[in-house]
Amino acid sequence: MSAVIAKVNAVNSEPPVEREQLPAEVMYEVERHLIREARLLDEERLRYWYENYLTEDIHYSMPVEVSRYRREKGTPLPGSNPGAGAFNDNYEFLGMRITRLETGLVWMEDPRNAIRRFLTNIDAEYAEDGSGEVIAYSNFMVYRNRRQRDQNITYGNKVDRLRKVDGKWRCCQRTIHMDQRVILDKNVYFFL
Repeated sequence: MSAVIAKVNAVNSEPPVEREQLPAEVMYEVERHLIREARLLDEERLRYWYENYLTEDIHYSMPVEVSRYRREKGTPLPGSNPGAGAFNDNYEFLGMRITRLETGLVWMEDPRNAIRRFLTNIDAEYAEDGSGEVIAYSNFMVYRNRRQRDQNITYGNKVDRLRKVDGKWRCCQRTIHMDQRVILDKNVYFFL
């Protein structure tokens, strides 16, 4: 009986895959890139971000997280959609979202929301496929205040795949994971 309980309550005891660390100068570039990107988004320089920080083959997604008991790990969920997400965007769709915001007609953004993005625990490694691209991991906190009393704080992590284009890092894939089982904010109409 105790062996069954121990197995059910076990946490992830698998060792992490140890990959070669990035050279210090590359790690510095990646950190500065992610921090500068957060500042651009805080300042609502969305068109510049879109044109200079993303590749045209970007996949920008936030999958729906399913909370399950540990004992159910590995068993399929009946009727679940593994591709479901709050958003699952490409370059064209991100451009349409930004164009919509540029109209000034998005009522949730007028008056302008006060949004602040915080990044921490930035780590990165080269992609396994030998492409020279970098997989960057970071935790985030987003504070958003609208009008007088409408405020929300969102926590999570993101995994970015970065590629050098003309000597500058650009994101070609971003997967965002919110640390909420149910998104409590009225919307997630902001970029991370």
